[in-house]
Amino acid sequence: MSRLAYFRFEGSVDLEERAQSLAEETDSKKVKKILKKLLSEKELTAEDAKNQLSVHLESGEFVLRDVFNQGGTQAFLAYSDKFKINVLAFRGTEKKIEDIKIDLKAAMVEMNGDRIHSGFYQAFRDIRKDIEGSLQGLKKNGYPLYLTGHSLGGALALMATKYLADNSVGACYTFGSPRVASISFSDSIKTPIYRVVNASDGVPRIPPAHMTSVLSGILEVIKIPYISQWLIRWLDSVSGYRHHGDMRYLTGCRPDYSDLQLLHNPPIIDRAVRMLKRMMDVSMSVPITDHSIETYSAKLSYYAGKRCLGVEDEPA
Repeated sequence: MSRLAYFRFEGSVDLEERAQSLAEETDSKKVKKILKKLLSEKELTAEDAKNQLSVHLESGEFVLRDVFNQGGTQAFLAYSDKFKINVLAFRGTEKKIEDIKIDLKAAMVEMNGDRIHSGFYQAFRDIRKDIEGSLQGLKKNGYPLYLTGHSLGGALALMATKYLADNSVGACYTFGSPRVASISFSDSIKTPIYRVVNASDGVPRIPPAHMTSVLSGILEVIKIPYISQWLIRWLDSVSGYRHHGDMRYLTGCRPDYSDLQLLHNPPIIDRAVRMLKRMMDVSMSVPITDHSIETYSAKLSYYAGKRCLGVEDEPA
């Protein structure tokens, strides 16, 4: 579902070509005609794309309930009468300015005693009312709600768990999610939270947790005129981030995944050593390549198959 959230159900049109047409046109009537055609094409394309998403979900015995698209935030809500569950899946970071702005707004805001990533909070707030209305319509089926997302989508899934489903008998599953808030953020959440991290994925390591305090301490000692105080204030605005939930760590492995392991909450030192070794053995770019949702999907698929085979091989 986290991978399927990247399907562009909102549709797309060739804006560059349309912009060129408008730039070369001086007749206001023709400009109006071009804009009407653009809006019509966009609406048609979006409807076609939504129908395609429905087809993908139906192949897995799910029914699309709603899609959400506000600003830089996209998500979809689906349900399955066969599996008796509801699923809310958020899209992760894409190569567009709206998502980049959300990620970069790392200064924390105070909300009821919790300190939260301001960009993530704003992105969730933009779409919250639409999701709440749609969830009300699904309450009658009585199915548990599962929330999920990759990267930025994982951060938004955790936000939704906090504010929309903090006592669900379902669960929240995030993949390669960045840190979202201070340690107290999850105190009121009873819904199980599982965060899956792949090998040397760099995104779960940002925003930094303890490093900001270390840097502030160094700057207090060095005391560079003007610069130190400014940097300390900025570091204070982004300090206090912690992860939430139980980690499931997918180890670095051979290309065929034959030596893949899934570790439960491995110590930070163990993960740091594994990351450095992987970067030296494979590539310095693995913090980026290990973040791919396709890699998460492939590894989990392999591991699930391996577990099933293991069960079949056991004596009755």
